[in-house]
Amino acid sequence: MNKNRLFYGWVIVGVSFFNLLIISGIWYSFSVFFVALIREFGWSRAATAGVFSSFMLVHSLAAVIVGSFFDRFGARIVIPFGGCVVALGLFASSRINELWQFYMWYGVVTSVGVSAVGFIAHGMILPKWFDRKRGLAIGIAMAGIGFGMQILVPSTQFVIDHFSWRTAYYFLAGFVLITIVPLNIFLQRNNPQEIGQHVDGTRAEELVKNASPEAGKTGGSEESLPKIWTIHSALRSKQFWFLFFAFVFTPLAVQGTLIHQVASVVDRGFTAIQGAFFFGLAGIMGSVGKIFFGWLSDKIGRGKAFGIGLGCAFLGVLSLMQLRLNCPFLLYGYALLFGLGYGSSAPIFPSRAADLFMGPHFGKILGVLSIALGIGGAFGVWLSGKIYDVTTNYNVSFIIVLISFILAIILFQRSGVRAMRKKAPDGSLRG
Repeated sequence: MNKNRLFYGWVIVGVSFFNLLIISGIWYSFSVFFVALIREFGWSRAATAGVFSSFMLVHSLAAVIVGSFFDRFGARIVIPFGGCVVALGLFASSRINELWQFYMWYGVVTSVGVSAVGFIAHGMILPKWFDRKRGLAIGIAMAGIGFGMQILVPSTQFVIDHFSWRTAYYFLAGFVLITIVPLNIFLQRNNPQEIGQHVDGTRAEELVKNASPEAGKTGGSEESLPKIWTIHSALRSKQFWFLFFAFVFTPLAVQGTLIHQVASVVDRGFTAIQGAFFFGLAGIMGSVGKIFFGWLSDKIGRGKAFGIGLGCAFLGVLSLMQLRLNCPFLLYGYALLFGLGYGSSAPIFPSRAADLFMGPHFGKILGVLSIALGIGGAFGVWLSGKIYDVTTNYNVSFIIVLISFILAIILFQRSGVRAMRKKAPDGSLRG
């Protein structure tokens, strides 16, 4: 292989970035459709918001099947097919007149398609291309989520304001068909081996050297570990369940804060415009956090980077709890710290899962782990709203968020295995 040849994994990172920009824009645009649909049909907020809860749960449950499809058919087939399903769901959503139709077409059909194209899907794809720079690569790709929030959501609101919400759904459906589908048909690849390359772009002679008996000595015995992870062997491991519940508590805290952040800021006397601005600022910092903590996890280890990341998010929520109208600087503290910190989970979770369970069944294993994301996120959003309805403030819910961050850090640390810790040739840590 030509040593000067571009490692195609970075092309995959670019494609993933663009996929996530579009899909995250569709994901977060629900908030602007939410207002337009309630205004037109007069549905209750609880019933309409239930569509998004359905979306999140179906998205995570579908990941199990999507993971199996990735293992069997590869990304080059699954992602374009998922894009077509997303376009179908959005187009059908533009035709709805009843609430049950919205549940079916957006809450179920669109959600299944998003599962095949979004965050979980790329958590399955990218670890096949990177090992030493796994966290950095996933972080760069996941940064597309924040850009999608900043670009596509305001664009969708513009179309709704100047045309209609039905036209906006038409626009999104067509945009998916002309971007995600052809982009992945022509540029997506299933793994580096099918194009004559190796993980991280390593040359064949380096692979042979690193595979020597001396190179494989990491100071820990791996005799008790399965040679090939299956979903059944993963389910019998403690590490799987520690990681699973870390997956539950992290989105419980993050989504429980993000979705109610604007309302909380308004309750403290600030304007809705200010609340929306700092929501956007937190999103931008989330993209920075994804890249930074992805890179950091390659250098100092997943556990340490994750602890630092959620520690920042913890301090951000404390700033939000202490927010007063005469202390607006705390709002900047919240947006910068929480945004930077919550961004750490996007690259580190799939990286840790790949460090532990990488193999021919990794897609299915990550799919089952991802059920926890839907459970935690949906419950966190509902719980914060329910507590507010009872207490008329978010103080108790923010305390639960802080406790959830602590539990997530502890569980994530326990998900590591000394025998699985290994140093890459460049001295970076996997544990």
